[in-house]
Amino acid sequence: MAVDKFMSNGTQKGFSMIELLVAIGIITVTLTSLLGVINFSLRLMILTKETTLATVMVQEGFEAVRSIRDNDWTKLIDGNHGLTSVAGEWDFLGTENVISGFTRKILIESVSRNPATDDIEETYNSSNNDPDTKKIIAIVSWKGKEIKIATYLTNWK
Repeated sequence: MAVDKFMSNGTQKGFSMIELLVAIGIITVTLTSLLGVINFSLRLMILTKETTLATVMVQEGFEAVRSIRDNDWTKLIDGNHGLTSVAGEWDFLGTENVISGFTRKILIESVSRNPATDDIEETYNSSNNDPDTKKIIAIVSWKGKEIKIATYLTNWK
């Protein structure tokens, strides 16, 4: 129980219990909100970092496949592929790579073209196969998230 003390002129000296509880409540709400914002910001920074790393891995995958294509077009065989670099040369190895918690796979698909327009067809049709074009899909996944980007490469040599 708080004992109020008054000064000789009748003004109150010190804080009452209600004022103290209100101040503690305001401070608690403010700190809780601030901690929530800090937590959200940290999670967002981690997601941004992970997404950036995954995007770099996708781009590296495309560059590796371009390098393999430039050295030997016949290595671009349909299916899932992992990548390896030996003595500065890229090659396919296995069906995927796991690097620091990220899984990267390169999917290679055959392409068919519409005979009338020479456009790439959405659905593969073996009778219109284009042996000099391949669809390359780079997929990087981590912690239930995934980045999937596709491009087309041609046998330009």
